[in-house]
Amino acid sequence: MKVFIVGEDPVTYAIIKRMLAHCSQDFEIISELPARGGQIKSKINEFNALAAHTPVILLTDLDATICAPELKGQLINQIQNINFIFNVAVDEAEAWLMADRVGFSGYLGVDIDEIPQPAQKKQGGRIALTEMDFRYKSSMFLTHELIKKSRKKELILQLTPKEGASKGPEYNNGILPFIQEKWNIQNARENSDSLSRMISRLLKLLNP
Repeated sequence: MKVFIVGEDPVTYAIIKRMLAHCSQDFEIISELPARGGQIKSKINEFNALAAHTPVILLTDLDATICAPELKGQLINQIQNINFIFNVAVDEAEAWLMADRVGFSGYLGVDIDEIPQPAQKKQGGRIALTEMDFRYKSSMFLTHELIKKSRKKELILQLTPKEGASKGPEYNNGILPFIQEKWNIQNARENSDSLSRMISRLLKLLNP
């Protein structure tokens, strides 16, 4: 099945690719559609229209929005095409990576107890959902707190932000190998309902 993919940055594109490979070898990526930051909002209806002909798989972060349905409602102002696979990482893509607690702690070189636990949370609906429990944004937790406890000097240099920056100077070089080679998606989905829902949508796309 040929698909287009949409992400905010190299990390989200890598996550989409890895999840497609996890679900099936039948997916073929036609193109990575550019949509950095605010571009997703401005191009969302174009992606939705394109999905009428070829499936479009989008991944964005929840950030400060209460829940995924609210974010989707803010972005899409037309009927969503059935083949527009809109996915929201709670609270960010980095939370999905750390949901593989064993794998990420080993990769980063920190004790597993340093990785937050999942928790049941209500996100605007009646049913509590399982997601990783961070005191603040997961990417900030990674780059401003967790990396300081790493035993791997190269990763410390790559991920530690310089003054005034939010991410390290070689952030992508530090994180992408984990996504591509080490990330255990099956373990991670047990700690993140938003991740598990994306897997279910991809499988349903193949077998409607």
